Amino acid sequence: MRRPLYSQLVPYYEIVEGRDWQSEVGLIASVLRDHRSKSVVDLGCGTGYQVRALTKLGFSATGIDISKQNIRFAREKADAENVDARYVVGSYYDFHPDRNYDAALCLNWSIPVKNDEIRRFLRNTYSLLRRGGLLIFDFERISQIVWKDVGKAITESWDLGRQLIVRVSCGQMTSNVLLSRDVYIIYTRNSKPIIPDESSRYNAASRRKHVQVFFDTSCVRFFSMPEIRDFARRSRFRVIAGSALPRGKYKRSYMVLQKSV
Repeated sequence: MRRPLYSQLVPYYEIVEGRDWQSEVGLIASVLRDHRSKSVVDLGCGTGYQVRALTKLGFSATGIDISKQNIRFAREKADAENVDARYVVGSYYDFHPDRNYDAALCLNWSIPVKNDEIRRFLRNTYSLLRRGGLLIFDFERISQIVWKDVGKAITESWDLGRQLIVRVSCGQMTSNVLLSRDVYIIYTRNSKPIIPDESSRYNAASRRKHVQVFFDTSCVRFFSMPEIRDFARRSRFRVIAGSALPRGKYKRSYMVLQKSV
């Protein structure tokens, strides 16, 4: 993966994404239980938080992600937490396991942005599910575009004690797709106090030992409900539920599709 967020920044992913992880897992688990779904595959699982959490709740969960660094981190976290979760490196476009799942997840706006890629994703997801299986994904609604924030530089920071992470983001809308350009700056604090002098200041500036800078870009598509219904119908899914969770001053929307019986 070329994106720093899925390579060099993987250890910080679950921090900077700003999700209410527990509420999200609670919402998903409730839907799965309502439909008696026991096995689930997370398509684009990132660092595998949902897979670990659902496994702890008794579900049989598998995560797949194209980033080797994400999967390595996910496996290390699962081992550290003594969780028997399964992770696979691969693309959700052509993942073909030797079993069908009761449900599939696609979270953190991992749904593709181009029409042909969405259809390709839905076709393969359809093949992964048993009859009546579920697809749960999050998405951005067109009605929720905050136009006053588009084009503005938005700064966020996370103080981790020994490290300070700063992210500056600026988004640009093209049709119904938001292109976000992000700069991540990681400041490392010395554990021992150093009396500064001209030489030490020069060396710190020239070597940049205590500052790391990463440039990242991402694309998120905004959907209307008629679009989602049309994509679902053409891929032999049907819309059965929708929900939302707070996300700061915004909301995170979720949709549940069911494989046609």
